[in-house]
Amino acid sequence: MPSPDLASANIGYHSTCSSRPKPKLTSSMSFRLLATTGIALAIISGSIMLAITLLLRWGPEILIDRELSSSAAHVIKGIRYNVGGLPADVNLDYRLQAAYEALHDDAVYRLLDQDGRVLLASDQATLPLSPDDGKFDPARQRFSVTRTSGVAQVKTQAFTHDGQQFYVQIMRSERMYRIMLDLKGEKVQTITSATALLAMLLFSAVVVAMLHRLLKPLRRAAAAASAIELNNLSTRLSLDGVPCELTPLFEAFNLALERLDQGYRVQRDFLASAAHELKTPLTLIRAQVELDEDLNKHGALLTDLDHMARQVSQLLHLAEASEPQNYTMQELDAAMVASEAAVYLQRLAQSRSVSLTLATLPAVVKADNSALFVLLRNLIENAIHHAPAQSRVDVVVNAGSISVRDHGNGIAPESMPLLFKRFWRGAHRRDIGAGLGLSICEEIARAHGWHLTAANANPGALFVLNMASGGSQRR
Repeated sequence: MPSPDLASANIGYHSTCSSRPKPKLTSSMSFRLLATTGIALAIISGSIMLAITLLLRWGPEILIDRELSSSAAHVIKGIRYNVGGLPADVNLDYRLQAAYEALHDDAVYRLLDQDGRVLLASDQATLPLSPDDGKFDPARQRFSVTRTSGVAQVKTQAFTHDGQQFYVQIMRSERMYRIMLDLKGEKVQTITSATALLAMLLFSAVVVAMLHRLLKPLRRAAAAASAIELNNLSTRLSLDGVPCELTPLFEAFNLALERLDQGYRVQRDFLASAAHELKTPLTLIRAQVELDEDLNKHGALLTDLDHMARQVSQLLHLAEASEPQNYTMQELDAAMVASEAAVYLQRLAQSRSVSLTLATLPAVVKADNSALFVLLRNLIENAIHHAPAQSRVDVVVNAGSISVRDHGNGIAPESMPLLFKRFWRGAHRRDIGAGLGLSICEEIARAHGWHLTAANANPGALFVLNMASGGSQRR
């Protein structure tokens, strides 16, 4: 048989979930993706910077050879030939020309014929550049020479013009290369560092923005899932914009909700059916007992039948309050409904020597009339049963709330968490109820989007129905 204590189970479930520790930042998927991406980007940027540093440190020969070859190409391109096909002049870029004219010890070019005789030289020399032995060897394309400025690097490159073989020799001093390489290295390192930092920041911003956009459906689904309650299981998580990798998880969650909704609906249907089936036999039994001529000997039996009938009636009310389709929402004055409930319970109050006071202001709300009547009737009846003789029960209706207060002993601290638990009865309960009245009140309040609270008023207990949110949660 399904457990009737659905509300307490639901409350226990939420309290268990709320007591769970909050997940650490390192367990966040966004944090992990961002951290992994940042580490990968840092490794790539560091690798690039390391490669450039190693190139500047261990590859100067490559850079020097490329610079010598480039200078030789510029010189060959700028040669002007005479009518005999021999180099007569060199037309260079003004910066190169100024360097050759001003830096004779650091930058030199010489043009040689196929026999090694100097035809043109930027330093007006008459001998070719050669190692210390002074011999020109066209096969030796790279070598070093000693100058007054120190060691210099020389490259010899052959070229032809009109079928004649010529050679160009380019010399650069090592001190000049050190200056050039230091300046270029520092510039390259600065540019590389700035570019890597800017790329990392830009990439991180893009990753954060993309993660925020990609995880938006998850946040929306989490918000929808957190709003699902036991009485609102018809809600399903939307699959719009959900990544295909997470679609099976969402579908499985929706299927679980569907099965839970069906099971809960079967339980509510069983509760309503059982209440309906028990109501008629109890009525017939009571009628048969009352037809007995000796009615006095059946007093205890009639009391038990009244108790059972009240339990069945409350079970039926609970089943009806749990069904969204049973509510018909309309604009009504809560003050009028409270007045009807007070009039209905006036006889009970008189029988217990309790005065019932009512103070109302117009309070127009959107609610189901009969459900609001049942809620207020249960609250006022509960207050009457807990009010001492010769005391009073105060019912106050304002624009946004309804309060019901007795002047009894109040609510024991250990009983406060159990007030709205189904079938729970206080130790000093004087009525024959089944312990479902306050559960029905809470169910109706939740269906309307209201909030029902209980507190001690010193003296007595105070129940407040906050209707400020208005409207219905379930349509």
